[in-house]
Amino acid sequence: MSVYLSAVAREELRAAQARLDEHTPSSGDGNCSGCGEAGPCAVRRAALRVFGRYGCLPRRWPGASRPDLINSASSWSGWLPSA
Repeated sequence: MSVYLSAVAREELRAAQARLDEHTPSSGDGNCSGCGEAGPCAVRRAALRVFGRYGCLPRRWPGASRPDLINSASSWSGWLPSA
């Protein structure tokens, strides 16, 4: 089932998506990449409310939260013998 969204609603969702893309919490320290607040920041929460209002989900981008910044030596638990 599809839902009709007016041009105004689509524009609000587009602007909210742009704010979400800019204000993504980092996986490394949890701070917002846009404003530096401890994430999720107020701008991100407001943008997520727009998506909730229209019953839509935001677009997600692989690697947006910068998982490479997590300071872990290895995820290997060692319960299997190494090859």
